[in-house]
Amino acid sequence: MYKIKIIAPEYLIAPLKMLGIENYPAEDAASARAALEKAASIREPSLIFIIERLASDLAFEINNLNQKPDINVVLIPDNRGSTGLSTSQIDNLVKNSIGAEVLIRK
Repeated sequence: MYKIKIIAPEYLIAPLKMLGIENYPAEDAASARAALEKAASIREPSLIFIIERLASDLAFEINNLNQKPDINVVLIPDNRGSTGLSTSQIDNLVKNSIGAEVLIRK
């Protein structure tokens, strides 16, 4: 069974512990890197959410983890809104799964 884990500042993730989500508090890129390594080091299928602002410096590590069959790292916006990283990640996932880029006209 998949474990759900989240990496974000403590004030954002503290209430999620009651739902059974494993919390990995991080306030900056260095602590986010350590939290990501800790969350991924436990050998179990897991879905790891990390906020975009912390993930911006961890693209290499996130791409490596997403190559593994039992770990998925998903970027999510924080309370200040999206930086666009999660949108580009979703675009890449769609392009890889269907083999074509989806264009949206506004």
